[in-house]
Amino acid sequence: MIGLLNTNNGHYAAACSLDFSKPPLYYDTFALRDSDGHEHATQTWPFFRSLRSRNAMYSGKPVPVSSCWNGIGTTWTSFWSGVLLTLPVAMPTSAFTGIKGLKFRGIPDSLAESHLEGSECCLIHADNPASRARGVFLNPNVRVGYNRAAFELVHTPGAWLSLSQVYIGMWKNRLARRLTTPWFKESTVLKRVRSWERKGNGREEPGHFCLINEMQVIVTNGWKHLR
Repeated sequence: MIGLLNTNNGHYAAACSLDFSKPPLYYDTFALRDSDGHEHATQTWPFFRSLRSRNAMYSGKPVPVSSCWNGIGTTWTSFWSGVLLTLPVAMPTSAFTGIKGLKFRGIPDSLAESHLEGSECCLIHADNPASRARGVFLNPNVRVGYNRAAFELVHTPGAWLSLSQVYIGMWKNRLARRLTTPWFKESTVLKRVRSWERKGNGREEPGHFCLINEMQVIVTNGWKHLR
């Protein structure tokens, strides 16, 4: 927890950990976007497509991202030293107070009808003015697991980022960046968002980088995708 709070010497709009359920694959792909707003290139280290995010990951420094909510417990929160903690995601509590305090939200139903969906944990960063001024960072030195086995694996010397993981990970990431592109997914989403904005006076969706080409609905035991 202290390591997370000290991310980037305490200068951030939000700071997140790396979370794992089945290492070495990181878990929360829905909310994490790199410094250019792209989804991951690979789900293993060094994860990112943007150069800024990858360079920080290579050096083990706080990674600049557009969005993150990688932690193991968003079901409880506590206020400590003016920071909102969701084990472990940290944001200054001042962002949520006052008349213009942040609120978690989903995208409007009229936009979701365009077959789009977005995580409220990503949209909160898009809505936060401090995200541009102070930055959002993922701390690669704070790693959490959704079970004991995952936690121990990402904290065992030699098991986390062995030489083979580094070598294979760099090549997988390099090949993924050269052989795939997020352009088609992102242009489809942006086209639908811009069409929705034009149809309504004053409509605006600042979190277009959070959106994916899916539709999700609530069902009795959780949620499901609609094709």
